[in-house]
Amino acid sequence: MKPQYSIFLKRTFLAIAFVILGNCQLNAQILSNGNFESGGSGVGFLVHDYTLINPLNGTSNPGFYGRTTNPTIMNSTYISGGDHTTGTGNMLVFDGASVGNKFFWTTGSTGGAIGGFTAGTTYTFSYWIKSVSNAVTEDSSTRANIGIFFVNANGINPTNLNNLAPLPSEGWKKISYSFVATANNVMVRLRTINAGPIGNDFAVDDFSITEGALPFTGTYSSINPTCPGATDGSINVSASGGFLPYGNYNLTGTATQSNTTGIFTGLGEGTYNITVSDANNQVYSETNIVLTVQNDLILSSAATICEGETTALSATGGIGTYTWTANPPDSSITNPNSATQNVSPTVTTIYTVTSGQASDPTNLVVNGDFSQGNVGFITEYSEVADPSPFGVQSSYFIVTNPNNWFAPFSSCGDHTTGTGNMMVFDGSTDPTGTIKVWSTETPVTVEPNTDYTFSYYIASVAPENPAKIEITINGVSLATPVTAPSTTCLWTLVSHNWNSGSNTTADITMFNREFVGTGNDFAIDDLSLEETVTCIYQKTVTVTVNEKITPTFNSVNAICEGGTLSALPTTSLNGYTGVWSPALNNQDTTTYTFTPTAGQCASTAELTIVVNVPVIPNFTAVNPICEGETLTALPTTSTDGFTGSWSPALNNQDTTTYTFTPTAGQCAINAELTIVVNSLVTPDFVAVSPICSGDTLDALPTTSTDGFTGSWSPALNNSATTTYTFTPNAGQCATNAELIITVNPLPEFTISEGCVGSSYTLSAIETDATNSTYEWYNPSNIQIGTESSVVVSTAGIYKLIVTKNGCSDEQNVNVLAPFCSIQKGISPNNDTENDNFDLSAYNVNNLKIFNRYGTTVYSKSSYQDEWYGQSDSGDELPDGTYYYIIDFADLETKTGWIYVNREQ
Repeated sequence: MKPQYSIFLKRTFLAIAFVILGNCQLNAQILSNGNFESGGSGVGFLVHDYTLINPLNGTSNPGFYGRTTNPTIMNSTYISGGDHTTGTGNMLVFDGASVGNKFFWTTGSTGGAIGGFTAGTTYTFSYWIKSVSNAVTEDSSTRANIGIFFVNANGINPTNLNNLAPLPSEGWKKISYSFVATANNVMVRLRTINAGPIGNDFAVDDFSITEGALPFTGTYSSINPTCPGATDGSINVSASGGFLPYGNYNLTGTATQSNTTGIFTGLGEGTYNITVSDANNQVYSETNIVLTVQNDLILSSAATICEGETTALSATGGIGTYTWTANPPDSSITNPNSATQNVSPTVTTIYTVTSGQASDPTNLVVNGDFSQGNVGFITEYSEVADPSPFGVQSSYFIVTNPNNWFAPFSSCGDHTTGTGNMMVFDGSTDPTGTIKVWSTETPVTVEPNTDYTFSYYIASVAPENPAKIEITINGVSLATPVTAPSTTCLWTLVSHNWNSGSNTTADITMFNREFVGTGNDFAIDDLSLEETVTCIYQKTVTVTVNEKITPTFNSVNAICEGGTLSALPTTSLNGYTGVWSPALNNQDTTTYTFTPTAGQCASTAELTIVVNVPVIPNFTAVNPICEGETLTALPTTSTDGFTGSWSPALNNQDTTTYTFTPTAGQCAINAELTIVVNSLVTPDFVAVSPICSGDTLDALPTTSTDGFTGSWSPALNNSATTTYTFTPNAGQCATNAELIITVNPLPEFTISEGCVGSSYTLSAIETDATNSTYEWYNPSNIQIGTESSVVVSTAGIYKLIVTKNGCSDEQNVNVLAPFCSIQKGISPNNDTENDNFDLSAYNVNNLKIFNRYGTTVYSKSSYQDEWYGQSDSGDELPDGTYYYIIDFADLETKTGWIYVNREQ
C-alpha cells in the first residue's frame, strides 16, 4: 500500500458523503451514454481529475484527455484505431497522469450515484479498455492500472479491484464486475493507479450496467505427486463470477475432499473431478483431471510366445539404472541392468523391473509454514500489526488472510491448509534491493556433496508490479529473480536445486529485487530445504509361453537337375500355415524349412527334395575392392558357356557371395562367386597432451602413423577442449578419425584482505579451490607462503600465483595499512619506552584528544607520534584516561581511549 492511498481515501469519504447526504438528483436509468455518442463529461458520466483538451490538436500532456474517434487526433504519436462500438464512433482517450490515484470516470452527469437499482439484486458493470501508446510494454509500470470503487454495493466479484490495461497487440479488452446493490442508488468510480509519463496511455468505451451476474467460471492448476505411491500432489481451484457466496469446493475421484478454499492437498496418482456452485446453484466443474508421477516407468506390453522363441522387453522412464528379475528365474537375463532384455523363457514368467532409490527427505527449514508464528526466521522488514489506513512500506505480518491485515489487499487463504498462517509483505522501495525479506535464523546443517531442493510458495496480494524474488545460499545466488504471478491469490511453487559441495551449513536468504512503491505486495508460505527427492519405481510384465507342434507334409519325389518343381503347400496336413525357405532349387538336392506363421505355436518342419548331380558353371574371379568402390556387372555367361542370371544385387559395402542361376534346360546347377569388399581403416595418430588455455598448439600431422594422408577440421582452438576430425584423402580405403585435445582453463580467483583477529591477512577467494596450489610473494618478490591465506605486516604490493591442473594465473594486491591494533596507554617518562602515542604506521590526517569533560586538549594535523601527554599549549596533562578521534586518510575514522600514566 502506498502514500497515494491517502488521497484516494479522502476522495472516497467525500464520494460516500455525497451519495448519502447530497444525492438528490439521481438519474432514472441504470446507465446512459456509455458509448460517449450523446456527449462528453456531464452527460451520463463525469471526468474528475483529468483535463479536457478542446480542441484536439495532435499533442497532449500527462493528466489530459479527449473525446475522439481516433487516438491519433488527440496525440499524433498514439496508435491509430477506431472505437469499440462501431469502429467509427467516440471513445475517451487519456494521457496517463504522472500522479497516481486520479479519478477519470464516475457514474452520473454530476459524478454521483445513479438510481434504477433494487437493493439485494445482483448487477454487472463492464467497460472496454485498450492501450494507445507503443511505450506500453510487458513492464507493468508502463501499463495503465485501473482501480474501481463502488458505493452502496457489496459482494464485488471478482474481489481484485485493480486491472492492468492490455498490451497494444491485444486491442480492446473487456473488464467486468458483478455486485449486489445495497440501496436503490449506486455509484461506480474508476481511477488510474500507476503514475508515470512513460506509457500509461489508454482509451475506454462502451460502459454498461445490466441486471444479472457475470458468468460463473473457474480455473484450476495441479501439481503431480513426486513418486509412485506418494501423496504430495495438489489441485488448486479458483472460481469467479456468478452469485456470492460460493458453496464448498468438492473433490471426487481417486480421493474425496471438501473445503471453502479450493486448495486440495495430499493427493496421489489418479483421476479427479472438481465442482463448486454459486448462490444461484450455477455449477463450475472439471472432470478427468489426471495426476501422474513424472518419469514413471513404462514397460513394453505383455507378450505371448511359443516355446523356444525370444521376445524383447524394454523399460523407459524411472531414474538411474534398471534391475530386472524373473519369477521363476530366467537364465536368458544376462545383463539385468540393461533397459532392454531379450528373454527366452521356457515357461510362463513374470518379469519385474526396478529403478531408482526411495527417499523420505526432511524439511530443514524451521517454521517454514509459519504455523508457529513470528519465530524461526530473520527479516529486515518491520513487523506492523495494523498498517491502516495507508499501508506501511517495508512492513510484514504473520496472518491467515492478507485482507484482514490490510483492506486493499486481496482475500486469500494460506497455501498449507487454506486456513493457516502465511507471511504477508507491503513491498520495500529501497533501490539497493539488499533488505532481507526472509532468512534462516541460524544456518541450517547440511551434508556435504549432497543435492538439495529449496522451494517456497508465493502469491501476489495486489496485481500491480509483482515482486521479483531472488534466493541466495551462503551468499551465492541460486538463479535470476523469479517474478510473482500478476494474478492475486494464485499460489505458485518456486524451486531451486543446490548442491552443498564442501558446505556443512546453509544460510538461506530471500531478497525482493522489485523496488517500486505501487503494488509489489506479496505473501510467502511453505518454505523448505530438503534433500532432492528420489523415488523407487517398480512394475511387472508377464510373458506367456505356449508349447510348439510340428507341422506334417507329404514327401516330394526326386527330380532331375533342371526339372520342374511345383510350389510347396503353404498349409500343412495338420492345418498350420507358413512359408518355405530357401526358394525351390531344381539344381541341387535341398532340404527346405517350413516356418509357421507367427502366433500358431508350431515348430519348423523340414522337407528334402533330391535333385540329380548337375554341372557347376565356371567364372573368372573378381579382384577385391575397397568399401564403396564401383563394381562392374557380373557376366551372364560362364567361361564354359552356361547362361543365366546373378543374385542378389551387387553390393559394394560388404563382402558378398553371389549366386548364378543357369537358364532352365541347361543341366547346370547354381554357381557362386564371392567378391571381397575390404572395410575402411581408421587412421591412427599420437595423442596430444593437454594444454593450458592460451598455450600454443602445434599443427596436427597430415599423415597418420599408419600412412594415411588427409586434412583436419575444425581449426585449432587453444581456448577450449575440442574434438578434431581427420578426413582421409580419397582412394585410401580409410575412414574419418577423431582426436581430442584437452584445454585446461586458467584458475579464476580474487584476493581479499583484512584483519583476522590481530593479524592482517590476505586470502585467495575461488569459486572452486579443488587441486589449487598457491605461491605468495612480498613486495621484494620473495616467496612468503604456499597456503590459500598469508599474514602480512608491511605495506606494499603482494603477488599471488594460483596453479590448478598445471595451469597458473597471478594477481597483485596493494596493501596500504596492514595494521590491526592501536595502543591503549602511554607512560611519558623519557625512558624511550612507550613515551608517546605512536601512529606513524598509519596515514593520519588529524588527531584530536579530549579530556573526560569532552574538552579538546590536543589537536594535530598530519599526525605521526608527537603527543606525549601534553596540551596544545605544551603543558603537561594530568594522569588519567583521555579520549581520541583519529581521522585516517585511507581508513574509516576511529574513536577510542588512551591512558596516561607517568612514573612517580
